[in-house]
Amino acid sequence: PYLVFSHGTDLEAALRHPWKKTMLKLILKHSEQLIVNSESLKTRALEALPQLRDKTMVLYPGPEPYFFEQSQEAERASLKDTLALEGKKVILSIGRLVEGKGFGNMVSVLSEVVKKYPTLVWVIIGDGPKYESLLQMVIKHKLQDIVRFIGEVPHADLRVYYQSADIFMLLTHPHNGFEEGLGLVFLEAAACGLPVIAGDSGGVRDAVINAETGFVVQAAQHRNVADILLGLLKDDAFAKRLGRAGRERAGAEFNWEHQLKRLQPWL
Repeated sequence: PYLVFSHGTDLEAALRHPWKKTMLKLILKHSEQLIVNSESLKTRALEALPQLRDKTMVLYPGPEPYFFEQSQEAERASLKDTLALEGKKVILSIGRLVEGKGFGNMVSVLSEVVKKYPTLVWVIIGDGPKYESLLQMVIKHKLQDIVRFIGEVPHADLRVYYQSADIFMLLTHPHNGFEEGLGLVFLEAAACGLPVIAGDSGGVRDAVINAETGFVVQAAQHRNVADILLGLLKDDAFAKRLGRAGRERAGAEFNWEHQLKRLQPWL
């Protein structure tokens, strides 16, 4: 007996090719259960494979427990000194530099926001094939002074970056039929108490509750996104309230121990 877990790209890629779809159906037919990581992915899976309706369930992955713990003050101070973050509002983005993560939209939004709120820094963690084109966009919009390209960072070292930021922002969007399975970075940000601005894609609405733990936006609506970001930059109390709500929800609903209990019938 076996279970099948999917985080989105695997299912969507297989469903695009006739022979892969045939193999996928065969594998899933004999499985005990298909386990997906968001309600959005469950809906998409059952639209293509309605015969699995009685054996498909959602099990949410969650942030590692250390994201809920405070990093060392000296570690945060060192990072702020290295990246010249002192006295700035810090916007953090973490993701592969690929289509669908919305980094180009971020450049357009920040080029407007920085005119009205110049004391900000955008920290980008990640690498990928769009690095060069993103760099050229940053230069074109004269954002070199506010952008910090960090590159790839080991997962265990991300906490200090989250906890040195004020807002987490990633304008994810559907691309070539692919969408976010869930968006674990949004939950990690929430665990660290950050308000989130997330692009509406796939399971993002499972991870972020609009206007309660952050905002879910249409990535291409730059003016609207800019207004939301400016609102959070200018209203510390509101931003912190969203961050607290996100942290509480992440701890209560996206708790590994709670989620894994749902596998007990098979274990």
